[in-house]
Amino acid sequence: MTTPDWNEIYLSEDPAIELLQKLGYTFVPPEKLELERESLKGIVLVSRLEKKLKELNPWISDENLKKAIRVITNVPATSLIEANEKIYTSLAHSISLEQDIGDGQGKKGHDVYFIDFEHPEKNEFIVTRQFKVAGSKENIKCDIVIFINGVPLVIIECKSPTIPDPIDKAITQLFRYQELKDEY
Repeated sequence: MTTPDWNEIYLSEDPAIELLQKLGYTFVPPEKLELERESLKGIVLVSRLEKKLKELNPWISDENLKKAIRVITNVPATSLIEANEKIYTSLAHSISLEQDIGDGQGKKGHDVYFIDFEHPEKNEFIVTRQFKVAGSKENIKCDIVIFINGVPLVIIECKSPTIPDPIDKAITQLFRYQELKDEY
């Protein structure tokens, strides 16, 4: 029998959350984040992403704001790897959207940045725990999720030290989240 001091939350999740808070992340309870989402299928915190896109790209029109969000939330791809590559490229390098910004040059392409890498303090860093997501067969609860500007970028799967092969079990669970079968 496991004592309260030997459980996953006490030995893994709590210390990870505390460390991330010391590094500047803001803890937001999952219940609050769930209220910000249209459904459990929506993993991007759209209202937070909208706010940051407007701050980082003050010239952006409402129409281009919606286009930029769709680039992250509705990725046309034939595989999870392809989708991840497209999202990574958009987040790390920006996207270009055409817009007339009133500078007399007419409509031309402008870079839209999702993350400010030069001024990290301008980004919003959030951490939560037990983040529920709709899977195709059952809901998934991610132990710890890190969001930057409303985009989930990191999932941390915590395991109790009392179970055999905790790393193997965590990896298997992460693959299950991706709905992959024994691919490692």
